[in-house]
Amino acid sequence: MMKKLMKLLTLVVFTLGLFNAQVAQAATLDEIKEKGQLVVGMNAEYPPFEWVEMVDGKDQVVGIDAELAQLIADAIGVELVIDNRAFDSLIPTLNTNKIDLIISGMSNTEERAKQVDFSVSYYDPVSIFAVRTEDADTFTQLGDFNNAKVGALMTSTQEHYLKQDMPDVNLVSMGKNGDLIEGLVAKKVDAIFMSDLTLEQYLTTYSDRVSLVEGIEINNELLGTSVAMSKGNTELLEVVNKVIEDAKADGTLEQIFADSIAKAGQTE
Repeated sequence: MMKKLMKLLTLVVFTLGLFNAQVAQAATLDEIKEKGQLVVGMNAEYPPFEWVEMVDGKDQVVGIDAELAQLIADAIGVELVIDNRAFDSLIPTLNTNKIDLIISGMSNTEERAKQVDFSVSYYDPVSIFAVRTEDADTFTQLGDFNNAKVGALMTSTQEHYLKQDMPDVNLVSMGKNGDLIEGLVAKKVDAIFMSDLTLEQYLTTYSDRVSLVEGIEINNELLGTSVAMSKGNTELLEVVNKVIEDAKADGTLEQIFADSIAKAGQTE
């Protein structure tokens, strides 16, 4: 009786293991076509890359990443579905197969590349600092940030840079870009460190209280902004790379950037 019970339990565990393996397996290009949807994860508070705007009476994610996602969905011939969630949850969500791609201003770092595959770059980011205008004279070089509270987006390239290259700052990690700028204004941090395009958009609203730190730019050209997908999804990667390369070559990507930057400025 005991042997039969053990065999039954073994069979159940084995079956569950097969089920879990199937759940964890990323959707292939053919499976995406079959379901008729491309589900893309974003953190939609990152203008001009992505943000939420009222369109025809409904909240809609717009911006560079939304436009790029639509190009990819069109190339595959399926409907685009955007899954808006916290930035630090995007990779875990991808790896549990709830989304097919991440397009969210995400830089191709060595640590992330251990967990996901990245496309070719569609933007080479520059990171910059901002401080309260009243403190602008205090922060004029990198050394001035030592022992200061510097805010960065959780799991971002900027957070990684501060940890690795500026260990003397008091890093304050936050889950949302909006929290960073508000935290700076509220004096919860002394400075914030963000992508140039994003920070410049926020400054259109906070220009009377927040100033860029002039003359300090961290160029992340080796950590380009890319599309992320589950490892080994070769056919999907080929499609994404072709869409990006074609959009670069024919000027579509440049126009998307120009239009989204202008729209984000009007929104702010």
